[in-house]
Amino acid sequence: TATGSSLLWYTTATGGTGATTAPTPITSTAGTTNYYVSQTVNGCEGPRSNIQVTVNATPAEPVVSSGVNYCQNATSTPLTATGTSLLWYTSATGGTGASTAPTPSTTSTGTTNYYVSQSVNGCEGPRANIQVTVNAIPAAPVVGSNVSYCQNATATSLTATGTSLLWYTTATGGTGTTTAPTPVTSTAGTTNR
Repeated sequence: TATGSSLLWYTTATGGTGATTAPTPITSTAGTTNYYVSQTVNGCEGPRSNIQVTVNATPAEPVVSSGVNYCQNATSTPLTATGTSLLWYTSATGGTGASTAPTPSTTSTGTTNYYVSQSVNGCEGPRANIQVTVNAIPAAPVVGSNVSYCQNATATSLTATGTSLLWYTTATGGTGTTTAPTPVTSTAGTTNR
Protein backbone atom coordinates (compact mmCIF):
# COMPACT_ATOMS: atom_id res chain seq x y z
CA THR A 1 0.00 0.00 0.00
CA ALA A 2 0.99 3.64 -0.46
CA THR A 3 -0.68 6.99 0.05
CA GLY A 4 -0.87 9.27 -2.98
CA SER A 5 -2.84 10.23 -6.09
CA SER A 6 -3.08 8.11 -9.25
CA LEU A 7 -0.50 5.60 -8.03
CA LEU A 8 1.60 3.62 -10.49
CA TRP A 9 3.46 0.48 -9.37
CA TYR A 10 6.78 -0.73 -10.80
CA THR A 11 9.24 -3.57 -10.33
CA THR A 12 12.27 -1.39 -11.20
CA ALA A 13 13.59 1.93 -9.90
CA THR A 14 13.57 3.45 -13.39
CA GLY A 15 11.92 2.64 -16.69
CA GLY A 16 9.25 0.06 -17.27
CA THR A 17 5.50 0.46 -17.41
CA GLY A 18 3.60 1.24 -14.23
CA ALA A 19 0.53 -0.71 -13.15
CA THR A 20 -2.44 0.86 -11.41
CA THR A 21 -2.99 -2.30 -9.34
CA ALA A 22 -0.77 -2.72 -6.28
CA PRO A 23 1.27 -5.92 -6.36
CA THR A 24 0.80 -8.69 -3.78
CA PRO A 25 4.19 -10.06 -2.67
CA ILE A 26 4.86 -13.78 -3.18
CA THR A 27 5.94 -15.53 0.02
CA SER A 28 6.84 -18.96 -1.37
CA THR A 29 10.57 -18.15 -1.47
CA ALA A 30 12.69 -16.46 1.20
CA GLY A 31 14.53 -13.31 0.16
CA THR A 32 14.09 -9.59 -0.49
CA THR A 33 12.17 -7.98 -3.36
CA ASN A 34 12.00 -4.27 -4.17
CA TYR A 35 8.80 -2.64 -5.38
CA TYR A 36 8.43 0.97 -6.49
CA VAL A 37 5.46 3.34 -6.57
CA SER A 38 4.90 6.85 -7.94
CA GLN A 39 2.00 9.26 -7.92
CA THR A 40 0.67 11.51 -10.65
CA VAL A 41 -0.77 14.96 -9.94
CA ASN A 42 -2.09 17.31 -12.69
CA GLY A 43 -0.70 14.93 -15.32
CA CYS A 44 2.83 15.00 -13.90
CA GLU A 45 4.36 11.78 -12.55
CA GLY A 46 6.65 12.21 -9.54
CA PRO A 47 9.65 10.19 -8.34
CA ARG A 48 9.28 6.59 -7.23
CA SER A 49 9.29 5.48 -3.61
CA ASN A 50 10.84 2.13 -2.75
CA ILE A 51 9.05 -0.56 -0.72
CA GLN A 52 11.38 -3.38 0.25
CA VAL A 53 9.61 -6.66 1.04
CA THR A 54 11.59 -9.29 2.96
CA VAL A 55 10.32 -12.87 3.20
CA ASN A 56 12.03 -14.67 6.07
CA ALA A 57 12.63 -18.40 5.93
CA THR A 58 10.37 -20.54 8.10
CA PRO A 59 12.51 -21.96 10.92
CA ALA A 60 12.93 -25.68 11.40
CA GLU A 61 11.40 -27.61 14.30
CA PRO A 62 13.27 -27.14 17.58
CA VAL A 63 15.53 -30.00 18.67
CA VAL A 64 13.83 -32.25 21.24
CA SER A 65 14.55 -35.56 22.95
CA SER A 66 13.01 -38.58 21.25
CA GLY A 67 10.84 -39.48 24.24
CA VAL A 68 10.59 -39.00 27.97
CA ASN A 69 9.75 -41.82 30.38
CA TYR A 70 8.74 -41.65 34.04
CA CYS A 71 7.60 -44.14 36.61
CA GLN A 72 4.18 -43.42 38.10
CA ASN A 73 4.30 -40.80 40.86
CA ALA A 74 7.95 -39.98 40.16
CA THR A 75 9.11 -36.36 40.39
CA SER A 76 9.10 -34.86 36.90
CA THR A 77 10.97 -31.86 35.53
CA PRO A 78 9.96 -29.28 32.91
CA LEU A 79 10.35 -30.43 29.31
CA THR A 80 13.27 -29.04 27.31
CA ALA A 81 13.96 -28.17 23.68
CA THR A 82 16.71 -26.35 21.84
CA GLY A 83 15.56 -23.40 19.76
CA THR A 84 14.72 -19.69 19.70
CA SER A 85 11.61 -18.11 21.24
CA LEU A 86 10.03 -21.47 22.06
CA LEU A 87 6.26 -21.88 22.30
CA TRP A 88 4.73 -24.94 23.97
CA TYR A 89 1.40 -26.51 22.94
CA THR A 90 -0.84 -29.40 23.93
CA SER A 91 -2.00 -30.04 20.36
CA ALA A 92 -0.26 -30.57 17.02
CA THR A 93 -2.14 -27.64 15.42
CA GLY A 94 -4.08 -24.64 16.66
CA GLY A 95 -4.26 -23.42 20.21
CA THR A 96 -2.24 -20.76 21.96
CA GLY A 97 1.41 -21.41 22.74
CA ALA A 98 2.94 -20.85 26.17
CA SER A 99 6.47 -19.57 26.64
CA THR A 100 6.89 -21.69 29.79
CA ALA A 101 7.77 -25.36 29.29
CA PRO A 102 5.22 -27.75 30.85
CA THR A 103 6.06 -30.13 33.68
CA PRO A 104 4.39 -33.50 32.97
CA SER A 105 2.08 -35.03 35.55
CA THR A 106 3.05 -38.54 36.67
CA THR A 107 -0.05 -39.38 38.72
CA SER A 108 -1.62 -41.47 35.95
CA THR A 109 -0.04 -44.00 33.61
CA GLY A 110 -0.16 -43.53 29.87
CA THR A 111 1.31 -41.42 27.10
CA THR A 112 0.84 -37.68 26.61
CA ASN A 113 2.00 -35.69 23.59
CA TYR A 114 3.46 -32.21 23.97
CA TYR A 115 4.45 -29.93 21.10
CA VAL A 116 6.96 -27.10 20.80
CA SER A 117 7.81 -24.62 18.04
CA GLN A 118 10.43 -21.94 17.62
CA SER A 119 10.19 -18.46 16.11
CA VAL A 120 12.97 -16.72 14.17
CA ASN A 121 12.60 -13.22 12.68
CA GLY A 122 8.95 -13.24 13.70
CA CYS A 123 8.21 -16.46 11.80
CA GLU A 124 6.95 -19.47 13.75
CA GLY A 125 8.06 -22.84 12.44
CA PRO A 126 6.48 -26.29 12.63
CA ARG A 127 5.94 -28.03 15.94
CA ALA A 128 8.13 -30.84 17.22
CA ASN A 129 6.50 -33.63 19.22
CA ILE A 130 7.70 -34.79 22.65
CA GLN A 131 6.02 -37.97 23.80
CA VAL A 132 5.93 -38.44 27.58
CA THR A 133 5.15 -41.93 28.87
CA VAL A 134 4.31 -42.65 32.50
CA ASN A 135 4.82 -46.34 33.30
CA ALA A 136 3.11 -48.25 36.11
CA ILE A 137 5.28 -49.29 39.04
CA PRO A 138 5.78 -53.08 38.81
CA ALA A 139 4.81 -55.46 41.59
CA ALA A 140 7.46 -56.85 43.93
CA PRO A 141 9.37 -59.81 42.41
CA VAL A 142 8.33 -63.33 43.34
CA VAL A 143 10.63 -64.90 45.93
CA GLY A 144 10.70 -68.36 47.46
CA SER A 145 10.19 -69.08 51.12
CA ASN A 146 12.77 -68.06 53.72
CA VAL A 147 16.14 -69.80 53.37
CA SER A 148 17.85 -71.60 56.27
CA TYR A 149 21.43 -72.83 56.49
CA CYS A 150 23.49 -74.61 59.10
CA GLN A 151 26.41 -72.56 60.38
CA ASN A 152 29.46 -72.79 58.05
CA ALA A 153 27.41 -74.58 55.35
CA THR A 154 28.02 -73.72 51.69
CA ALA A 155 25.45 -71.15 50.59
CA THR A 156 24.18 -70.37 47.11
CA SER A 157 23.09 -67.08 45.59
CA LEU A 158 19.55 -65.94 46.42
CA THR A 159 16.97 -66.14 43.64
CA ALA A 160 13.82 -64.25 42.66
CA THR A 161 11.56 -64.17 39.61
CA GLY A 162 11.20 -60.81 37.92
CA THR A 163 12.68 -58.42 35.35
CA SER A 164 15.86 -56.33 35.81
CA LEU A 165 16.18 -57.32 39.46
CA LEU A 166 17.96 -55.08 41.96
CA TRP A 167 19.12 -56.45 45.33
CA TYR A 168 19.26 -54.41 48.53
CA THR A 169 20.34 -54.84 52.15
CA THR A 170 17.58 -52.51 53.44
CA ALA A 171 13.81 -52.32 52.96
CA THR A 172 14.03 -48.70 51.73
CA GLY A 173 16.78 -46.46 50.43
CA GLY A 174 20.26 -47.58 49.54
CA THR A 175 21.68 -48.54 46.17
CA GLY A 176 20.61 -51.76 44.49
CA THR A 177 22.98 -54.21 42.85
CA THR A 178 22.19 -56.43 39.88
CA THR A 179 24.14 -59.34 41.39
CA ALA A 180 22.19 -61.61 43.73
CA PRO A 181 23.89 -61.90 47.14
CA THR A 182 25.23 -65.15 48.55
CA PRO A 183 24.46 -65.42 52.30
CA VAL A 184 27.36 -65.65 54.72
CA THR A 185 26.98 -68.68 57.05
CA SER A 186 29.96 -68.14 59.33
CA THR A 187 27.81 -66.48 62.02
CA ALA A 188 24.46 -67.73 63.35
CA GLY A 189 21.52 -65.35 63.05
CA THR A 190 18.96 -63.92 60.61
CA THR A 191 19.69 -61.52 57.74
CA ASN A 192 17.14 -59.82 55.53
CA ARG A 193 17.80 -59.23 51.84
